[in-house]
Amino acid sequence: MQVCGVICEYNPFHRGHALHLERARALSGADYIVCAMSGSFTQRGTPALFDKWTRAKAALLGGADLVIELPARFCSAPAPEFAGGGVSLLAALGVLTHLSFGCEAESLAVLDTAARVLGEESPSFKAALRGGLDQGLPYPRARALAAQQASGVEHLDALISLPNASLALEYLRALPESIRPVPVVREGAGYHDETLAALSSATAIRAAIARGDTQQALAAVPHPGLLCAALSRADMHGEDALTQSLLYRLRTMDAAALSRISGMEEGLEHRFLAAAKTANTRDELILAVKSKRYTYARLSRICRNILLDVTGDFARENAVPTYARVLGFRRDAQPLLHAVKDRSSIPLITKTAGYDRSYPLFALDVRAQDLWSLGCASPQLRRSGRDFITGPVII
Repeated sequence: MQVCGVICEYNPFHRGHALHLERARALSGADYIVCAMSGSFTQRGTPALFDKWTRAKAALLGGADLVIELPARFCSAPAPEFAGGGVSLLAALGVLTHLSFGCEAESLAVLDTAARVLGEESPSFKAALRGGLDQGLPYPRARALAAQQASGVEHLDALISLPNASLALEYLRALPESIRPVPVVREGAGYHDETLAALSSATAIRAAIARGDTQQALAAVPHPGLLCAALSRADMHGEDALTQSLLYRLRTMDAAALSRISGMEEGLEHRFLAAAKTANTRDELILAVKSKRYTYARLSRICRNILLDVTGDFARENAVPTYARVLGFRRDAQPLLHAVKDRSSIPLITKTAGYDRSYPLFALDVRAQDLWSLGCASPQLRRSGRDFITGPVII
């Protein structure tokens, strides 16, 4: 049995994602595609536009055979932890033979070199990294420059800093030798491109929905009926819907409690507390804290950790996924499910009734979903406890 894994967000699932799954299956010769998908929050630290079951259904309609949830502990973590958590989760299923990921064409040739340099951490690399950090550069930028200097490869820093390449690099570093990488060249609009096209980015589709261009957004997804139904029911979550909750948290926390939040370091908590006194929006808050050293994306992830009370201790104590929660599967993937149940080194959860909040990672997933529900536009979805009453999607 050949099984190809994909680590994803599908926020929302679009034609480029469907093309990736099609090519991943062809290049790997996979009998089945398994997606480890972020739940209620994204790697950028923002709430997902649609709930995890709606996105899981879109993935199944678009070519996936099984969708499992990437726990909230990892879905808004920095790239190394996001990738490491996803790879660990998929590898623990005991059936994975390949892992596929998208990457910009110009970066493919240097990924192996960059992964080797970062893995070796030679003295020259470490010295260059320290030098970059001493100059006040953000860690990802300092590391990319150090890799270029240590490898001698021209423009390596720019090539591995591209959005998909940076994650692809972390996947390669996290993969065990038993799982073969299957890179697929990204086509169509760039990761941050807000222009709608034949192969639009998720960023462009979210922007179209936000400004009310529903028909344009529907034209950019492979199964517009699913998206149309969710939009008509207002089953979606705006990125700023939890701003008041975030500001409330910050205005009622002291510096000691805030300093324990994962990602908070070097007195950054004081900058957050000062900014929260006057900020009216999430964006205003982050821009007030942002500096040369602290990127917008990093601060956005910290905001999510503040909302969910994810501390540094919690992150360190829960370094790998301890269960695989099924969000959906295709009926004809039963042989895959049987193989996972036989070979998985972690529990496969299809019913949550017997898996309660005493399990730390699952408790965080429940908290993340409940918080997402609180900011949902649909009154029917604002109730808590949906993790305990919503079963896997089956098509």
